[in-house]
Amino acid sequence: MPKNVIILTTGLAGSSPLAGIIARAGHWTGSRTFKKSDYDTYENQALIDLNKRLFDETGYDGKYEMEFSAAAIRNIEGAVGSLDPGPWKSFVATCEEHRPWIWKDPRLWLTIRYWAPLLPLEDIQFILLTRDHLQSWISTTIRRQIHSYGYAKRYTEQVRASILEFLGRHGLPHLELTFEGLVMHPERTVQALNDFLGTGLTMDDVRAVYNKPLYKRPRGTLDFLKAVSIYLKNYSSRYR
Repeated sequence: MPKNVIILTTGLAGSSPLAGIIARAGHWTGSRTFKKSDYDTYENQALIDLNKRLFDETGYDGKYEMEFSAAAIRNIEGAVGSLDPGPWKSFVATCEEHRPWIWKDPRLWLTIRYWAPLLPLEDIQFILLTRDHLQSWISTTIRRQIHSYGYAKRYTEQVRASILEFLGRHGLPHLELTFEGLVMHPERTVQALNDFLGTGLTMDDVRAVYNKPLYKRPRGTLDFLKAVSIYLKNYSSRYR
């Protein structure tokens, strides 16, 4: 039986199509997933709710999709010894009843250290998904997350370093992918997924989930110009 999968990433990094593709190999996404107006995120709604509860219980009210906080990571990890783990243990047990399962929630870069002692880490394969820095800045700016390219790059690099520190601390093997690699070189990415996960995914699975053009950058020149215009118009209110 394939192992469970956890995708670790920042927000707007293309993790939804990646999770959807992997789910087609039989990985359980939950009894209810979070759906946006134009697509399914393949995020288990119960996982999202419990991550939000961790935020509430530890007093975190930051902008996890824009702001890196080492203090928040330490604070949430420290809750291992103070919070009643019952709800989180129960959720893991439910997932194990449906294994193999897949988790994907951009909040996980903050909460994964709390989850770790409750998880069967030896039965989980981790995927670290990143994006090209400029492509990421274009996407976040178009979504009205206004910050400079330099700030966005630092945030992404800090999140990636934090994830790698967690994986290294526990000696957890992982596969690192980029969203641009998935879109521009899908055959190569599918092969990497199959080699790592022991799955039999094909290009049909990619096309069934990702309905935008393949073999080209997700964000082109017009998107870049639109992002620059949005950034300049909102420069005074940019996130620092």
